[in-house]
Amino acid sequence: MKSNNFYKTMAVAAAALCTLSAMAKRPRVIDNPECMANSTDNTLTVTRIELSDTATVVSFHAKYKPGWWIRLSRSTVLVDDAGRRYATRCGIGIGLSKRFTMPKSGEADFKVSFNPLPLSTRYIDMIEGPNDYKIWGIHERGEKPLGKDATAITPDTALQIADEAAFFRRGTGVVRGRFAGKHPTIINHYGYNAIMHTETPKVFEVAYDGTFTATLPVECPTLDYLNNDNSKYYFYLCAGDTIDVTINEDNTVSYADGTRHQRLLTLLSNYSPDMSLDYHHMNTLADSLTFADYSKAIVSGTEQRMAFANYLIGKYGLDTEEAHLLRTITRMRCCMFISWFKENDTDTTATSNMNPANYAFMRHMGLEDLTCFSLPFELYFLQNRYEYCKPIAYKRIPGKPANRLEWADDSRRMAIDEAIFGLGHPSKLLQLIWLNEEYYTRAVYDKDPERGSTLIDSRRQLLVSPFLRERLDSLQRRLDSRAKATYALPNGRAADAFNAIVKPYRGKTVIVDFWATTCGPCVAEIEASRRLRDSIAAMPGVELVFITNERQTSDKSYKEFTAKYLNGEESYRIPYDDWLRFMALFKFNGIPHKEIVTPDGLIANMEPPQLYHGEYALREIKRMARELRK
Repeated sequence: MKSNNFYKTMAVAAAALCTLSAMAKRPRVIDNPECMANSTDNTLTVTRIELSDTATVVSFHAKYKPGWWIRLSRSTVLVDDAGRRYATRCGIGIGLSKRFTMPKSGEADFKVSFNPLPLSTRYIDMIEGPNDYKIWGIHERGEKPLGKDATAITPDTALQIADEAAFFRRGTGVVRGRFAGKHPTIINHYGYNAIMHTETPKVFEVAYDGTFTATLPVECPTLDYLNNDNSKYYFYLCAGDTIDVTINEDNTVSYADGTRHQRLLTLLSNYSPDMSLDYHHMNTLADSLTFADYSKAIVSGTEQRMAFANYLIGKYGLDTEEAHLLRTITRMRCCMFISWFKENDTDTTATSNMNPANYAFMRHMGLEDLTCFSLPFELYFLQNRYEYCKPIAYKRIPGKPANRLEWADDSRRMAIDEAIFGLGHPSKLLQLIWLNEEYYTRAVYDKDPERGSTLIDSRRQLLVSPFLRERLDSLQRRLDSRAKATYALPNGRAADAFNAIVKPYRGKTVIVDFWATTCGPCVAEIEASRRLRDSIAAMPGVELVFITNERQTSDKSYKEFTAKYLNGEESYRIPYDDWLRFMALFKFNGIPHKEIVTPDGLIANMEPPQLYHGEYALREIKRMARELRK
């Protein structure tokens, strides 16, 4: 017979076990958590997270237009501190992968249940898909940062690359890929060349077995991407490299073991973090602040994005070189906002966007680091933003009203560039402006080849980069040789499709306008050019042909728009794959874009005028038609 003390001991032990069991199952609740970044435009806010042994339940508050719908995909995952992914189980108050119509109030609450995360998880990422909703670094208020605790915009100088001879090596690299499931017929590459500021888009056919080979020109180690229906498949290539990738059935990308910068490529392809400043927020600030305060907002926003970059570096285990690349991407994308400020030509104060002192933060952004050249997409657009920011692009005319500006000459640009960067020589951004092939072709060589050659000679003396001097020499040789007035399209599927469209107009000069209803400038140009198009229609031997595509112009919008604005015009709506082939054929990414076809079916090396230029456009079209009839 056991004593009472034995039973008392057993009772205490049992109670302790029950208490421990209850504690193990007790959920951890995080109310009103913070996040590192939210790519939903604040449509979704996480209000609570409940972590338990059986499930992780996330509560959302949604704000959107009344009567409009939102949707959260069943493929949404949570990612824990170790990078493990946890799938959805069900929606509570919302059907996953189904349209959720917002009520009249424009606000709603719902929950989503996921497979259970570890109760100790500190930072949670919610990823719907590479191009869909993402909320990064959801964490309890006051939680210690997961990555490097730093937000400084100043780069680590020890990681910057300065040796041009070792860095620049021209050649080709190859991406060999395979789609594991359903696959497209083609993929494309936008082909932005930040050095010459040119676009050379390419398309690559996908074979019946889902394989493709993309051979791409590179001038240095290059981080860029192939595109498929807005899904981005990133690659890092040096001359002579070949990498192997697999696009899985869920559209995630797997890289072969040993691929250089594999973790960074996986992060960019599968999670697509947005390292830019918030577009809508910066637009709002641009309308309400002086430029001096706006530039401070750029710095503040960059610091926040750098904290986000450091979070990603820590969470996804990026190595030192990968971390440097991601931080460089972040700085460059944040600097792109320098020319987005609302113009106020009458503002001559120290707070204006004509004062170079308000751009001085750019000298701390590491833009002289050759690593910037590894990022052609970012550098292409940053160079454009710098070229057209107010103090670099313009100068005030002495003795004239404050709103009278004219284009700045090189001496003015060099003075402003020195005030911004303080290098004692032209910055790499200014040197890249001087290599803008499109400018020389359109603005100088077409009108006065001798002046163009003289201008290049003078700028050659100002370039401090040996590599950029060599590229300017190469450009001058090309321009001096001057392209033929017309050329025949190369044989192939793209040329066959294009010729099938323009063949009915053989014997006429055909102006082909590539456009879309989702392109604001395209729509504005067509709406404003009715009178001009009537005049062109009355011209013998000239035809306007409008081409759009099924992706960027829906069937409904096409019918409505053409009935209202293009009634009686020659208009075509083609498959998107053919559109991509035309982009590669004529080397354009943006629209509106125009080409001229001669009466005998050749392509003219002429720059057609924009249709909203009215009488000037009409005179130019008449002149071109006369020349092509000779």
